[in-house]
Amino acid sequence: MHLSLRHYYHGMLCYSSVATYILYTTPLHSSVLMPMGVTTDVSSSYIMETVQVSHRLVHLDLKGAPPRMSYYEQMFPIISSFGATGLLVEYEDMFPYQDCLAHLRAPRAYSPEDIAKLRTLATTHNLTFIPLVQTFGHFEFVLKHDEHRSIREIEHYPNALCPTHPDSFPLVTKLITQVIELHPNDKYLHIGADEVWHLGKCPRCHNQMETNKNTPADFFLEWVFKVAWWVKTQHPHLTLIMWDDMIRNASLDTLKESSIGDVVEPMVWQYQSTKFDLPQDLFIKYSAVFKGIWGASAFKGSSGSTQFLPPIQHHINNNLNWISILSEHKSQINNFRGICLTGWQRYDHYAVLCELLPVALPCLCLCLRVMSKGSFTEDDHDYISQQLGFSHRINVMPFPRPQIVDSSATFPGHKVYVGVQMWSNFVCKYQAISNSEAMLGWFSDYLRSRNFTNPVQVENILTQVIEVEENMKDLRTHLIPWLLEVLYEDTVEEWVGSFIDPLLSKLKSVVDECRKQILIGGRVRDYTSIN
Repeated sequence: MHLSLRHYYHGMLCYSSVATYILYTTPLHSSVLMPMGVTTDVSSSYIMETVQVSHRLVHLDLKGAPPRMSYYEQMFPIISSFGATGLLVEYEDMFPYQDCLAHLRAPRAYSPEDIAKLRTLATTHNLTFIPLVQTFGHFEFVLKHDEHRSIREIEHYPNALCPTHPDSFPLVTKLITQVIELHPNDKYLHIGADEVWHLGKCPRCHNQMETNKNTPADFFLEWVFKVAWWVKTQHPHLTLIMWDDMIRNASLDTLKESSIGDVVEPMVWQYQSTKFDLPQDLFIKYSAVFKGIWGASAFKGSSGSTQFLPPIQHHINNNLNWISILSEHKSQINNFRGICLTGWQRYDHYAVLCELLPVALPCLCLCLRVMSKGSFTEDDHDYISQQLGFSHRINVMPFPRPQIVDSSATFPGHKVYVGVQMWSNFVCKYQAISNSEAMLGWFSDYLRSRNFTNPVQVENILTQVIEVEENMKDLRTHLIPWLLEVLYEDTVEEWVGSFIDPLLSKLKSVVDECRKQILIGGRVRDYTSIN
């Protein structure tokens, strides 16, 4: 969800070639902070009353662009040093399911040895490990398979399972059992349960709701309680967590009558950068029902399903808003466990990839600093920038593009960070050409279809398009090996095939058409033969 891309940056259009990186950001220790939303007065606007957030989890969404194990080895010590205390690992089809569930595994799924290594790395860096298993909504990775199509709530939609189908509960318990077996002695398990958009839609569910006079909230809570109760019975040492959005508007009486508070704790997710959209009595209600409450902010993956670069200021403000909310409601919350900084990699199993983890690592580190200190100051900005190897302050306002790319950083995956920044500039340049007066006024689809173009204008368009095409081809050559240092081949193929190659194909078509029109040479309308 990019902003308008035809803008000037500090009075000049800035494009970076692959061979030359030019730096322009605010120097470290400058008295002027990079733009911070609506104000740059850090002392008055960005220092909140200190709130202790004991758990600071980093969400790893593995349903897209799962990193190589070598990247975790480099990343974990960094996030731990900036205040992370744990990981929320959403495996989806990257988990090495076995036996009757083996078909759920992605071709490049982690092995049991990988899982063991991942957990060992987490322990080494004092990171609590919390696996996440979806058990109701966002069940696409299971329901896409023909073997499980019968347990869809709506036959044509793979989003949610049917809670009344006799095969649903055994399947979910098998999923959970296999995950727990590879996570011995872990203290927490997240059971998902967010965005269950289809409730009571199949005839069996509808009839049961009618017979029992259930509301959608009742029906939802009944299934979640059933799953959570089973887990607690089998594994009483586990504290269970669930996303809260489906129960957010349930009444206090409904929550109490369901006994949901005996088996699970809610994680309240809210990703806005300004006012949160939460019921006024939410924390009072949850504190009266649940033994603990969690929150969830975001460091990437919440500002658009096709986003390349995280809007860092937006995410800093989102995390600062959480600090403000916790301070405002601290007397209403009996036991706030901590915050999870979410980093969605796809909006669902079928969506394209959004911001890649290495591209968002600076944003994550800045947001961890916010959650660790309860504030964000110029000194914090300088400190994180220095620690990640930047010679200038991290640019927290990556839009509008184009912007000059700072290539000085040394953090793990910094080459991917640089490459995607440059890619975004080239996309901007392409869009600027596509929306230029020359393109719209002298090279429209209609004019080309009638072979009625002015070579003076077309030659100018061709020069610009060839420059962008060559830059993109050059970047593609460099970016693929940079991506392969961090990600697996199938992810690199997907990212390049989703974003770079389609644009190169469009550019080639424009180049070919320009050359054709130049060869025609400014003839009468509908000219058909070339001597």
